[in-house]
Amino acid sequence: MLDGLITPILRDIDYLAPSAPYPAIPSGITIHESSIYRYSIPTDEQPVLLIKDYIPDYNGNFIKPGYYQLALSDDREFLYLIESKNLIAVIPVFKLEENESELENYMNSKNELSRTEKRKLKKREQKKKQKDKIRQIIETKYAKTGATVPPKDYIHLEANIDYIKEGRYYLIRYEKGFIRAWGAVKI
Repeated sequence: MLDGLITPILRDIDYLAPSAPYPAIPSGITIHESSIYRYSIPTDEQPVLLIKDYIPDYNGNFIKPGYYQLALSDDREFLYLIESKNLIAVIPVFKLEENESELENYMNSKNELSRTEKRKLKKREQKKKQKDKIRQIIETKYAKTGATVPPKDYIHLEANIDYIKEGRYYLIRYEKGFIRAWGAVKI
């Protein structure tokens, strides 16, 4: 190589790459074409589902026993069964329940308070502001070191699977916070 010029052999290597015997990506799927990116879930905080039996389908394939992450799609029409960030199954949701009454009761309880309760609430809010300031300091320290930040609040997560003999199907129940969803896998 002289004076910054590229030799003809190095210049033509890009044209030979598609016909190379060992491609850069053996499967042919790049990382952004995998199912976890196409069917992206909002967070990693999803309930874990324990499957104890093999679950077959009509094509002769089956879902192996093990631990799976169960996620609800953004449009809340499907449950995603995920193992190690690989999409294993897409299960349609037949019943969805958002417990809005509990949320409304929680919001109304903040509005209808006596004087002493309002004082207590102000003290709690001041403590919360102090905790948020401390949390912000901790997050900046974590960001400087590159470590992962611990979770903020606890969210109720639960996933169950039951076999229903009468209909010969598996009933899957998903709970995250105020949202509940049910899906079924027919055998």
